[in-house]
Amino acid sequence: MNHVIIVWLGYTLLERFLMWKLSVISWAFEAARGGFGPAQTRGVKMTLEEAVRKIAEIGFDGVELVIWDIDAFDKARRTKLREEIESLGIEVSSIGCNDNTYIWNTPVWTNPDGKVRDEMVRRVRQTIEAALEWNCRLVGLWTGSDTIPLKTPYRKAWDLLVDSFARCAKIAEDHKVRLAAEYKLENILGNADSTLRLIQDVNSECLGALLDTGHSLVAREHLPTVADMLGDKLFHVHIDDNYGDWDRDMPPGTVHDFTGFLEQLKRVGYKGYLSMDVWPYEDAEKEVRMGRDYLLRAMRDIG
Repeated sequence: MNHVIIVWLGYTLLERFLMWKLSVISWAFEAARGGFGPAQTRGVKMTLEEAVRKIAEIGFDGVELVIWDIDAFDKARRTKLREEIESLGIEVSSIGCNDNTYIWNTPVWTNPDGKVRDEMVRRVRQTIEAALEWNCRLVGLWTGSDTIPLKTPYRKAWDLLVDSFARCAKIAEDHKVRLAAEYKLENILGNADSTLRLIQDVNSECLGALLDTGHSLVAREHLPTVADMLGDKLFHVHIDDNYGDWDRDMPPGTVHDFTGFLEQLKRVGYKGYLSMDVWPYEDAEKEVRMGRDYLLRAMRDIG
């Protein structure tokens, strides 16, 4: 029997029916603010809108939009971006709300100053509303502004964190959007255990976890076990690689074999995106394609 393979935007028909859709974070092609990371991306730096077009051109199912300042996206810009996304036929897998690490140079989620926390909650509300305009129902939050050592006694800081996330979760419930809390070593949310505790303390169906494999590797966690721990509270996955020494945001498959992790995702019934959170060092498109090709092979291997 002859089999026909249909190619569409770089994908074969088989690839369209793999276990998970693939996306890549927009900052893989964007110019990040000065001083972030061990080395700045060389080559062409793009605006967010240009990055979206490049990601669609490569053939990803989705793009994860990184927002550093939601107030920079007025109504006209949001509308124009929505129209572009729709014309490209690409989904928005998630919105990364990073205002807390860009607008302030102090703790935010655990700041004793209620005005700081109020402003962050307002920004999360604005991000949720923008997400809906972009046909996206998942917003990622992370505590990168609230690092160890904390500026506030731990128990007080934890209570403030829970209160801040609970307020955001209530907004998410009202808008029928999900929030994914991302953890990273040396933040108040430093591992899967602390993230699960936050989810339990907030107690909202709209709050789950964002598992970044690079963060988990640096925290010396066992990825399949973490996926099992988080279970149905795993709302989003950032997949990237490193040597276990620093969050290098390398393409998946550069160092580690993620097959066991993907098999565990399949067992726990994860239905979200695999979103590549990569920080290219030389050639952004080459490294993004390398990670994508690895994930396609790995997904075909596990069936």
